[in-house]
Amino acid sequence: MTQELRPTPSLDAPDTVRLSLQDWLTESVYPKRNVIIPAIVIPENTGMSNITLLFDCVLDDQETMPMVARLQAQGDKLAFPEYNLPMQYAAMEALGKISGLQLPQLVAQEPSGEILGTPFYIMQRCDGRIPPDMPPYHMDGWLLDASPADRKALWNSAISMIATLHAQDPTAAPLAEFIQQHHFPKSLDEQLSYWEHYMDWGLEGARNEACEQALAWLRQHQPEEQCLRLCWGDSRMANVIFDPTKNEIAALLDWEMLCMGDPLQDIAWWIFMDEVFSHGIGIPRLEGFPDIDTSAQLWSTLSGHKYDKLHYYRVYAGMRISLILARMSLATDGSMVEDSFASQYTLKVMSEKN
Repeated sequence: MTQELRPTPSLDAPDTVRLSLQDWLTESVYPKRNVIIPAIVIPENTGMSNITLLFDCVLDDQETMPMVARLQAQGDKLAFPEYNLPMQYAAMEALGKISGLQLPQLVAQEPSGEILGTPFYIMQRCDGRIPPDMPPYHMDGWLLDASPADRKALWNSAISMIATLHAQDPTAAPLAEFIQQHHFPKSLDEQLSYWEHYMDWGLEGARNEACEQALAWLRQHQPEEQCLRLCWGDSRMANVIFDPTKNEIAALLDWEMLCMGDPLQDIAWWIFMDEVFSHGIGIPRLEGFPDIDTSAQLWSTLSGHKYDKLHYYRVYAGMRISLILARMSLATDGSMVEDSFASQYTLKVMSEKN
């Protein structure tokens, strides 16, 4: 895996964007304050579905507020066929009202695209540490220096918060109104239809036989959901900000893949994304991280949900990440369009006895 396989959308005229953001914050968010943005930073390798800007918002030359802006990317080779930034903002607004969930502190959004030519939202920047995914945290980054006990504590704290999400009743406040007002896949059947379309759209005429086999297998073995819950969709270590001083969660990030489904799919994605970027690329997992069954048991105990269909949802996770990597590869060297370490590992998991 190389960083070149994950291109970051570019930003034209960053200084013009800085001044436009500065003016918008002055007019719409802090109308009685003098707002200055001294500079913006565009971090590398933040994905293909948005542009991330880091900046300090200085109010009246006295108060400095570190912020993050997410801009909806534009282009021909984006990761997803549709990208609804206002829906993500609304999801974080709703989820932020739930006790026990840690979400970034939202500042404001501009959904029309009139200010920067594309929708965006702004959050307060959250202090903490994020495990890297390019290269994977089993190979590089601050977790290499963590003790096995700390790695276990970090892992389990994230699973605990995922279980908190899955304990929420989607028919009650604060989630019910959000779910009713926004369009996204709201069952496993709708999700599979989405990914069938994604394969046709994302591969642009190419074929990935492993993904085709996995999708056919998923349809053939499609189970009934044990219940429907709002699912994070992209539940993985690299989307968690960990507290800089404690083995606790500071914030859960990136809700563009949210959906309704069996909540087991989130813990299956969490597990599969860890195993495919370790065993799947031929490197050992770091000592201390719990194994598959221990992780699923902890989630089940905390959430009250069963994990008897974990094998199915691990295959489902593998199919999805294989297609996403194939799509990303189209924007670079094309090396993972028709086959990849992820699609081969998915076939390996699929061949395991359930």
